[in-house]
Amino acid sequence: MSLFRKQTNRLSVPYEDDVIDLARQKGEIFVSHVRLLLVVSLAAIGLIVPSSVAAHGTAPPQPLVATVGTPTSGDNFVIALKDASGAAVTHVDPGTYTITVHDYATVHNFHLSGPGVNQSTSIDSTEEATWVVTFTNGKYTYMCDAHPTLKGAFTSGTVVTPPPPKKLVAQVGPKSTISLKTASGARVKQLTAGRYNVTVKDRTTADNFHLTAPGINKKTGVKSRTTVVWKLTFRAGMGKFRSDAHKRLQGSFRVLAP
Repeated sequence: MSLFRKQTNRLSVPYEDDVIDLARQKGEIFVSHVRLLLVVSLAAIGLIVPSSVAAHGTAPPQPLVATVGTPTSGDNFVIALKDASGAAVTHVDPGTYTITVHDYATVHNFHLSGPGVNQSTSIDSTEEATWVVTFTNGKYTYMCDAHPTLKGAFTSGTVVTPPPPKKLVAQVGPKSTISLKTASGARVKQLTAGRYNVTVKDRTTADNFHLTAPGINKKTGVKSRTTVVWKLTFRAGMGKFRSDAHKRLQGSFRVLAP
């Protein structure tokens, strides 16, 4: 019995050591997991907190001030949009802006329009307003709806300027002649769709110049001589020009898609 007990005691010692070692290893693994969790948590806080602070700490864009008329003479033909320093606005960065509007007039209004924006005051009464608007890339205009020549404009962000209109010259007369030519003098047989300025020279009281094309129907008077400029946008299709007084005076051209 003593031998068995002794052997049992000998066997139990290594077993107890193994249990202690295992417990110690588990404890170290647990501590390692806690350390890893703490590191990950601190990293997450480091990522979240700065962005949160930045979101709440970012200064809003400068306020803008819109006016139409003046405080001393409300119906003056004056319209303006200025920044906080008092400088006229010609360009802004895209973003959200607060516009304080002073409409001193009873015959004007302040109408702001452009990509994503369409705000206006009333024409027949004075008004104080605050608009919160978001400007994107593009051109914006402000004007008086009652007096369209009272206006201004500015750009926001990146603006792609369209090419200038191409030029054409249309003429009827003198005598029995009619033509449509390019600025260089070549007869128009075909055009690329787009914007054109057509200078029309009506040199006779016997005929007129009548131009038709998809979405276009313009003409001069038969009994008058005149020179006018038509600002037109040609679309793909067939175009024709003629005299309404003498049908034999006519011509045609094709408008091609760009």
